[in-house]
Amino acid sequence: MISRNEMAWTDLSAQFSLELAFGVLLALCFVARAPVGKFFYRLIGTAAAVALLLAIGLTLGTGSRAWSDPVVLSGFVALFAYPVYSGPARGKAWMAGAAVALFGCVLGVAFLLGDGMDRPGAWGFVLANASALATGAVAGSVGLAMVLGHWYLTVPNLEVAHLRRLNRVTVASMTLSVACVGLSCLFFAEPLNQRPAPLFEPFGLFFLGTRVAVGLLFPLVFAAMAASALRLRNTRSATGILYASTVLVLIGAAISVTLQDSYGVPL
Repeated sequence: MISRNEMAWTDLSAQFSLELAFGVLLALCFVARAPVGKFFYRLIGTAAAVALLLAIGLTLGTGSRAWSDPVVLSGFVALFAYPVYSGPARGKAWMAGAAVALFGCVLGVAFLLGDGMDRPGAWGFVLANASALATGAVAGSVGLAMVLGHWYLTVPNLEVAHLRRLNRVTVASMTLSVACVGLSCLFFAEPLNQRPAPLFEPFGLFFLGTRVAVGLLFPLVFAAMAASALRLRNTRSATGILYASTVLVLIGAAISVTLQDSYGVPL
């Protein structure tokens, strides 16, 4: 068996909120040197903080976790760094604040998976965490790339190189996520096929295939299209492509959460 008592939807939602905050802040690290103005950092930092508040609220709302619970404390660690990663700090100070927040997100996800998975083994636990965080990295990086693309309307002289770099981050995140899903299917193959609706039979394969195709492979194609537009310095077309990609990624992330609820493994 993979899961103990099936993770509650509140825990799954809290996990995804932490993953999303992680992905947004990780992607923001690759924009740190771009002259986008203080408001950009306040906007994106606040978006990450909202995700963290949602995770904390979900873990506390059911009454099943206390304020001293490691998941809650991890969320607060990430949240307390908000004045740094969303404020006027730059350089090493900003990176230190972002690192603290990222560490809190990673811990929170690890504690939630530790509570929800039964004896996955050391490598299985590492793989499950990597898969969960990769899902967050995809959603966060694509969403941030889309927002940065819109920012060229307010800062028209902004170098296209910044959006190119972030688009490459989305490709790396998607590639890692595809690898993690594939490795998870191999590593947990036996318990995944012992579920009431086995993953490797038509019903399970339909959802797994939709998750990979819609949430990862199509966005990879869109990232290549965006890269082509950016080579022509056409940020508006690239932004439109990234907008469509964001929708697909969020659909894929929703299916990922549903698969984890059904099979007990982040996919």
